[in-house]
Amino acid sequence: MTNAFTVIVTADRYGAASGDFAREHELLQQFPELKVEIRGEPGNTEDHLIAQGQRADVLVLSTRDPVTRRICENIPRVKVIARYGVGLDNVDLDAAADHGIVITHYPQYCTSEVADHAVAMVLNLNRRISELNQDLHEGAWATKGRQTAQIVRGPLNAMFASTVGLIGLGRIGEAVAARIAPFGSRILVHDPYIDPDTIRRSGGTPATFDELLAESDVITLHCPLTPETRGLLGPEAFAKMKPTVAVVNTCRGPVINEAALIDFLTSNPRARASLDVMEVEPLSMESPLFQLPNVVLTPHSAYYSEQSARTVRDQTFLSAIAVLRGERPPTVANPAVLERVALR
Repeated sequence: MTNAFTVIVTADRYGAASGDFAREHELLQQFPELKVEIRGEPGNTEDHLIAQGQRADVLVLSTRDPVTRRICENIPRVKVIARYGVGLDNVDLDAAADHGIVITHYPQYCTSEVADHAVAMVLNLNRRISELNQDLHEGAWATKGRQTAQIVRGPLNAMFASTVGLIGLGRIGEAVAARIAPFGSRILVHDPYIDPDTIRRSGGTPATFDELLAESDVITLHCPLTPETRGLLGPEAFAKMKPTVAVVNTCRGPVINEAALIDFLTSNPRARASLDVMEVEPLSMESPLFQLPNVVLTPHSAYYSEQSARTVRDQTFLSAIAVLRGERPPTVANPAVLERVALR
């Protein structure tokens, strides 16, 4: 069995563009039995990935890079595809398993960061901090004096008097619930894949989707993007919400029907939304979301910290190396592949 391998990185954020793989070579010092060539080849089209797959044992990709059945059918040399990030909605996991390609990633790298970001958005909307900051910059304190009730644009309820609805109680949703609980908020959770006892142990109360929509003062999304969740918050869902609701999205943009959200926020100016993810990124400067005063936006940055960037780079690479060494990495996203590939 050969111990010489080629790793090709196409993700531009982690060395593909600069060719700087000093960190990866440092990590490889743990495995002196392996001879690994690392190449940077930025690009994400099907044809590009297929071309790189002709000479690679490992492809290391961004989550922006789709992995289609056509790609899997045409890269017979590739043993493992490692992805920097969490989402797998654009990966054909079945096709990869069919062709003996292990799909791995390290989704826990940014759990704390995303949970912190989501809760920061919840608190910002609840306390109307961005609105108050803007209004004071525009002279509200000078024109309305100390009449805070005259300055705030809508109701400002204490967190302990608010109901926070979580859609999804996976790794990040659970971390958000743990951060919200000390505020004394009532926490509703809708997740059809989590048993009610687990929800209760997290500090939440199990709720149907409609119950959560109708009763929540804040709704925060923590579900994966699947055919089932695409457009989950659409016209029918928004019609069931309070006209003063605050909506937070740090999971995937297409979970919200953006046009329906814009209509809802336009018709209900006391409602608010804080979005870290959008249907199409980067968001077009022509989007009405930039014009609505009741929207707070961040640039898909919830995942990011200096620590998370280092962790995802290191652990994604090490997960790929584990497969080359015949070992099972911390995450095998397509476990059906283990029927074709023996990993200890």
